[in-house]
Amino acid sequence: MSVKERIAEDLKSAMKAQNKLRMAVLRMILADIKIADTSGKPKDQIDYGEVVHGYCKKLKKTREEYERLRLPEKVKELDNEIAIVEEYLPKQLSDDEIKKIVDEIIETNKFTAREMGAAMKLIMSKCGSLADGKKVQLYLKEKLVS
Repeated sequence: MSVKERIAEDLKSAMKAQNKLRMAVLRMILADIKIADTSGKPKDQIDYGEVVHGYCKKLKKTREEYERLRLPEKVKELDNEIAIVEEYLPKQLSDDEIKKIVDEIIETNKFTAREMGAAMKLIMSKCGSLADGKKVQLYLKEKLVS
């Protein structure tokens, strides 16, 4: 079952259970998927996992803004939405796994602090959306600067 089909099925279940928050979040994800479907790309080239990941990223960015503005009730609401969206994302790499990949790539390519952009690009191409870019950048800086 594809991500799109799973979300559609879960939306039906949420409607039957009258879970308004879950229904709203799943409808927003499906709207983003529909936008991706009508983008003009061939259907076999559309990665619905990436669409869901993009939506999750938007929510996290909004959460950071609400946190900065000191709006705890909005932050809590977004935390609930993010938890729902993360159910449809592949399992993220742990901090130890990210560190291992960063160490491995730095050692094999002998990157310096000046080549951080190239190292970051190589690491993210290996990890894909399984690793948080901010965490990767943090570990990479820590490793290259020291």
